[in-house]
Amino acid sequence: MTTPTFTPRHVLRGHRGNVFCLALSADGKTLVTGSKDTNVRSWDVASGQLKHTMGGSKSPIMGIAASPDGKLAASGNVTNQVLFWDVAAGKEGAKYSGGTGHHGTVNGLAFAHDGSFVLSVADDRKVMRWDAAKGKQRAVMNKHEAPVLCVAVSPDNKRCVSAGSDGTARIWDLETNEQLHVIKAGPESVMTAAWSPDGSLIATGGNEETIRLWNPETGEPVKDFPTGVQSVFSLAFSPDSQWLAMAGSDNAFYLWTIENPALTPANSDPSQGDQRLLVKGHQNHINSLAWSTDGKTIVTASKDETARVWVQG
Repeated sequence: MTTPTFTPRHVLRGHRGNVFCLALSADGKTLVTGSKDTNVRSWDVASGQLKHTMGGSKSPIMGIAASPDGKLAASGNVTNQVLFWDVAAGKEGAKYSGGTGHHGTVNGLAFAHDGSFVLSVADDRKVMRWDAAKGKQRAVMNKHEAPVLCVAVSPDNKRCVSAGSDGTARIWDLETNEQLHVIKAGPESVMTAAWSPDGSLIATGGNEETIRLWNPETGEPVKDFPTGVQSVFSLAFSPDSQWLAMAGSDNAFYLWTIENPALTPANSDPSQGDQRLLVKGHQNHINSLAWSTDGKTIVTASKDETARVWVQG
């Protein structure tokens, strides 16, 4: 197995405040970011150029998702709003009717891989499904016992996994809106979850210095391994599902082998006594990352008020 290496290509500056979230279009050409400054920005990944700055949120943007074609985005903020954006035009898109949304900070969003719907999760413990083109709420799933912090959609768009402050990850059937499995992911908050592109694994991470892998068919544990990082904020699988990228509270991101994470890849950090492949560059915590579907690009968003583009090679 060839160890991937990533080098910095672009530093994306413009936000005035913590860049809490990002999302990458399926073709890897368009990046959208959300920040404490209440703005959503869209970027050309190849050139690193800012395309649009979109205002309209009443509070910091905490979560964001992009449609596969990069033309639409959905964001969530501190003041309960799910907002839809016409990224191609650089303006606010469809609006939902007042009173039909979340009650509490909207922490995370995820688009279906075919663009047919978008999911949002919030402090009100709910998972909501939306028609992004119309800004209409379509379903509500409500079994969590504490704020929900993240959500990811299965590759076939038939299920999702949500996770949060109740220490669980929950797998849902999106055709029936029924809960399929409750995963006891840890005693601490589960802050991030990712579904592997081949559908075989779910990865979770949070405030316990551990990445855990799960079987999505049964909800049973597969393996876990220590990270050496106090908080894990974001996880993303490589397109071939052989690697896992992790970002967290120590200003770097890491790559782990899925097959045998106990093996030490080249360029790891032996002083840590673990298997991490370390990529440095940010000056503060990395809140979010995404791995392009062609495997050649990783993008990161940080508390240092920048987003960054990293390319393989």
